[in-house]
Amino acid sequence: MRRIKKIIDFEKIAAGEVVERPASVVKELVENSIDAGAKNIKIIIKNAGKSLIQVIDDGCGIEKEDVEIAFDRYTSGKIEKFEDLDTLTTLGFRGEALSSIAVVSQVELITHTKNDDLSPTIVIHGGAVIEKKEISAPVGTNIKVKNLFYNIPARQKFLKTNRVELGHITDVITRYVLGYPQIHFVYQHNDLDILNCPSSDDLKDMVFHIYGKETAKKMYPIDYIHPDGLFALSGLLGDPEISKKKRNSSSLFLNKRYVVSDKFFEVIKDAYKGFLMVGRFPFFILNLDINPAFVDFNIHPQKMTVRFNNEKILFPFIENALKAHLDELFLPKKEEIITQPLETFIDKEKEEIQSDLKNITVNIDDQSIIAKEQLLNFQSGSNIIDSAKSKEMIQTKLTSEGKFEEKFEIITKTLPKMRFISRTGQLSNHIYVLFESKDENGNPAILIIDQHAASERIMKEKFLNQYRGSKVQKQQLISPLKINISPAESFFLKEHLNEINKFGFELEKFGGNTFILRAIPAIFEKLPKLDVLKDMIEEIAYMGKQQSFSESEEGIINYLACHKSIRGGDYLTTKDIRRLVIDLSKCKDPYHCAHGRPTFRVISFRELDKMFKRIV
Repeated sequence: MRRIKKIIDFEKIAAGEVVERPASVVKELVENSIDAGAKNIKIIIKNAGKSLIQVIDDGCGIEKEDVEIAFDRYTSGKIEKFEDLDTLTTLGFRGEALSSIAVVSQVELITHTKNDDLSPTIVIHGGAVIEKKEISAPVGTNIKVKNLFYNIPARQKFLKTNRVELGHITDVITRYVLGYPQIHFVYQHNDLDILNCPSSDDLKDMVFHIYGKETAKKMYPIDYIHPDGLFALSGLLGDPEISKKKRNSSSLFLNKRYVVSDKFFEVIKDAYKGFLMVGRFPFFILNLDINPAFVDFNIHPQKMTVRFNNEKILFPFIENALKAHLDELFLPKKEEIITQPLETFIDKEKEEIQSDLKNITVNIDDQSIIAKEQLLNFQSGSNIIDSAKSKEMIQTKLTSEGKFEEKFEIITKTLPKMRFISRTGQLSNHIYVLFESKDENGNPAILIIDQHAASERIMKEKFLNQYRGSKVQKQQLISPLKINISPAESFFLKEHLNEINKFGFELEKFGGNTFILRAIPAIFEKLPKLDVLKDMIEEIAYMGKQQSFSESEEGIINYLACHKSIRGGDYLTTKDIRRLVIDLSKCKDPYHCAHGRPTFRVISFRELDKMFKRIV
């Protein structure tokens, strides 16, 4: 490592407050340990980092003469001038990180290089050096950051709960465990191990420690080098079966630095196109090696958000490389599915009518037709109707063989293709249901219901009433399910098992980051698929990680109500629609879904008249 010096042209570097929360401190200290060549890094946290953040490594240490200057602003042992950013290969580069940390905390640093006999020690409170001495210590660096923001009460007051702050710390550490599998990481909170990941040459081992065996089994390696040396891609690509509801579940590293790039994530998602369901995001752990001159880290003080200088050249190559690799991995499986023989498709509505038609009797000799009122809907007060009319109408229902053959479409040369509205009022996309109704003034109107929004409102109020009355019923699973989740989510669930189980779950800690699910809310009626259940637990944990549990309660209820609801695309019978409308009418707020969207809209005939310029 270079000697620590003041950076030339430091004012050109994106500088700012790097200490936003305890996780910011952890990030800077861990990056320094990695840059020092450490093979073992231990992170000790007390009170979610508010009382203590301690990072111990066996890296190269800091030279005795450089210890004090390391806490000065705009100093670095990694770059000397602004232009060095173009060739930067380390994670951190500014001594300003240590300076900013020392100003808002009480810091104790012990460091030892292989050339020193004793280890220099320095104690700094609020940026002022309190003590300097030398002691015996192993090679490496041991730094303690105590009482963060002790001298800035206003900043201290705005820190979140321990659970939220620990979630952010765990997320930072998890990223670097995945980025540096060759380093042995130990992470403790309040003397309990959260992560203990021995070093390995196989990234899958880290995935196993963090996400569990099932996820690790469905990750596939990629090791691609562009023929012209433009870039190299390495890491793991997840099977579409383990896709996620949120993009930030995946990890992207740029020259081994964890980064966030909206554009890059879109490129990866585009490469997965055709393999993922709508609304799902690919799960991956990727490192992009590229010439540092092609990347601008200098747009954010923490260097996490980056900008590429040659996106139009670079990204098409990356997408093509990923697409080719994904096709090789997953196309054989997809082809196997789509080449299976398919049974003859019959539209559900036609199938239902065809079944009912078996009960229709056609007697040509008697010139009479007997039909069910609810099926044909054209009777006029009697089961016996006019012979000529009945023959004409029944021909739209029956061929000579008795099969369904109604003409649903009208095709002309000059107008768009048209389709008659189904007899239930449900449109062909199975999302909206159309009725004739009245507007708020009693005028004739068209009423359109969003079937999912309406169902979601019904389920939310039903579930909310059960929850507030402590009457949520459970249904026991025949075989308990094991669910593996991330360490941050695991910590949240462990802390709030009682509260989560009040929603109708029966979860218990099994070991590590694994939980056993023994029961689910009875409101679900049928057992959802394992991946859906895992999504639910992850979503509940994610919501709780971002805010207090009391603030998360309604969000959790909304989420569970959404999963139980009728979905857009579900086929509904007349009976289903009638029940939906009646149940919606009984809701306290029948006008909005759980997320605030409208459940229905009314368009008066008068508005239609205006649309067609019948009135002005």
